[in-house]
Amino acid sequence: MKSVMSMGPSRRAVVSGMGATLGLLALRGHKVLADAPAHFTHGIASGDPLADRVILWTRVLPGSGKQEAISVRWQVAHDTDFNKIISSGMTDTGPGRDYTVKVDAGGLKPGHTYYYRFSAGGVTSPVGRTRTLPKDGIERLKLAVISCSNYPQGYFNVYRELAGRDVEAILHLGDYIYEYPVGYYDNKEAVEMGRHIQPKTELLKLEDYRMRYGLYRTDPDLQAAHAAHPFICVWDDHEVANDTWKNGAQNHNPGEGDFAVRKAAAIKAYREWIPVRDNVPAEPEKIYRTFDYGGLASLIMLDTRLIARDKQLNYAHDLPMQTIAFDMTDPDAPKAVLDEAAVKALPADKVKHVAVPFNLDGKKPEPMTDWNTIKSLDPKKLPKGYSYLPDAETFKTKLLGDPKRTMMGEAQEAWFADELKRSTQAGTPWQVIGQQVIIGKIGIPSIPEDKIDFSEAHYLTREKYRAYQMLAALGLPFNLDSWDGYPACRNRVLDSVQKYSKSTVFLSGDSHNAWAFNLADRHGKPAAVEFATSAVSSPGLEDYLRADAKLTADSFLKASPEMKYVDTTHRGWLELDITPTRMKCRYLYVDTVLSKDYKVIEGPIGVTDAGSQTLSVGEA
Repeated sequence: MKSVMSMGPSRRAVVSGMGATLGLLALRGHKVLADAPAHFTHGIASGDPLADRVILWTRVLPGSGKQEAISVRWQVAHDTDFNKIISSGMTDTGPGRDYTVKVDAGGLKPGHTYYYRFSAGGVTSPVGRTRTLPKDGIERLKLAVISCSNYPQGYFNVYRELAGRDVEAILHLGDYIYEYPVGYYDNKEAVEMGRHIQPKTELLKLEDYRMRYGLYRTDPDLQAAHAAHPFICVWDDHEVANDTWKNGAQNHNPGEGDFAVRKAAAIKAYREWIPVRDNVPAEPEKIYRTFDYGGLASLIMLDTRLIARDKQLNYAHDLPMQTIAFDMTDPDAPKAVLDEAAVKALPADKVKHVAVPFNLDGKKPEPMTDWNTIKSLDPKKLPKGYSYLPDAETFKTKLLGDPKRTMMGEAQEAWFADELKRSTQAGTPWQVIGQQVIIGKIGIPSIPEDKIDFSEAHYLTREKYRAYQMLAALGLPFNLDSWDGYPACRNRVLDSVQKYSKSTVFLSGDSHNAWAFNLADRHGKPAAVEFATSAVSSPGLEDYLRADAKLTADSFLKASPEMKYVDTTHRGWLELDITPTRMKCRYLYVDTVLSKDYKVIEGPIGVTDAGSQTLSVGEA
């Protein structure tokens, strides 16, 4: 057999080798030689390991250049020379699944390392390494945790580093790709180094998402990580659009078509290009599932994003302002009524509650009460000393605290409780929860304005910062897209943790920064711990809040009693070292994503003992 890996591509050969029907577009950014029966264009990958099977993935194009099916053989062996083949089979692929190949390779033994490859038309793919789950009795488990890899923000040095690390699997907690168009979420220096995205437009249709996955999967560092370890993946929002919820997204705008159609296209492309098991073909949105690691840990993967999440609240649109009551008995001369008893004495149809500005010059805010003055006001040009005041209590109790709001949906919440119960009853020491967004409570940091460089900050103006400081004074949370925006759902989830598990660890991504939390239930009792990873390449808070890193971290810690650690400046990953009695989480970083010449920075280690429901963070 001849391998495409040994051939040197040329532009002329590429063009002549692809027929007009299939076209260069199908290459998805990869260059191949002509005159080969088949072309493996995007490496190989494995994922979703079980004790007796694992998902194997590749992508192959027919050498004919025509849109036609192609037969592919897959093989799994104990050795890289494939002298002892353990499992093998044939499958077909074609344009209906973008020429991706995904097989569930069975017949394997628990806790074994295997090597796999594909072949088509006498051409072989690169060789990958994977590992099945152990069955029982293991005493140690090592896992890597990553999130948020944005191609035009820099090199995938984290993936390169992970390819050589000693771990059982890599957990990817979402934002594997980003949907933005050219120029929207790029790093200028990275783009100048050649990190150009395709397509150049925002991702809306199936072909768009396929092209973007194809671009990412040409990255040699990402290919190396996939070839070295099985991945266990879950999506977050950018696999569809920023701040996705079940029926929409912040970045799905008028004129961009039916969101349900866009979401379905995004999910189809994800399932084509990512090595996840398609257990329920009729339910492509259902991705939550569990992996049992040999009686030591149950890895419970949640979906807090696509399947059932209610729409996020937004301070700009949803935060009500404080009102006062007006007696509308005489509609030509309404009168302010500041006494609550007097308001209750009026007929309900004669009372109108109106948002009014308050004079803040005195010791106590005083409302404006003259009806004619109020009606003539321009909200953007209030008299000096006056401001509208948020009604934080109404927001907290009636909107934010609405018990019906969910991130997971009733079915998944019930499933989660059952999985915790099943794992604990089986005697498994650890319940590890892989999910997308921060579950710990994050307060809004207060940093003196003269310590912030607003001229260099992206998106954060002095005016926006002052508005955030008002929210901080009212005790409102930092990020309404995280679990802080769904406190009732969080309470239910932590209730299940308290009922069924004594050693629960939440793993989180999304924020682009590294965190650690001691999680408390609704009664303030220790419930679980959380380790949150930094990003592979996406920029963190240092890109928005331009202040001294230690000052920023100290401000977050002061505003957030559950928080035990935060790093706001580095890209990186987590490595978990799990034994029956203790779990260690090492924070690891790369010093740059803007050069392939990088150094690994060893951060602190978070430690939690089985049954303690708390963690400590110390030096490495």
